[in-house]
Amino acid sequence: MTTSTIALPSPLPVKPKSRAQRTRGQWKSLVDEFNASGLTKTAFCKKNHIANSCLYRWQKVFSDQSNAAEFIDITEPVTRVASTPPVAYDDAHWQVELELGAGMVLRVRTR
Repeated sequence: MTTSTIALPSPLPVKPKSRAQRTRGQWKSLVDEFNASGLTKTAFCKKNHIANSCLYRWQKVFSDQSNAAEFIDITEPVTRVASTPPVAYDDAHWQVELELGAGMVLRVRTR
């Protein structure tokens, strides 16, 4: 009796799914599309094959950018209001003077 061996093909190596590399502009478009879609995050992400966490992150990135536009720069020189009475202290060293109300004034000076 002869035994024969059958050679089976070796299984093909399984490649892990490669993640799509999207640009900032592509993410902006996706976030805008989601906002206009009316879908839940889960449904939108499933439809577009993206992770919920990625959509959440990019929503936060673009939200933080729009909030940054509301930033008010207060580094401009503070001008004295004409109705403020003169102060007995050496006024030349005060950098910030903040009227707190009820006659209280907070003054910050440099050394």
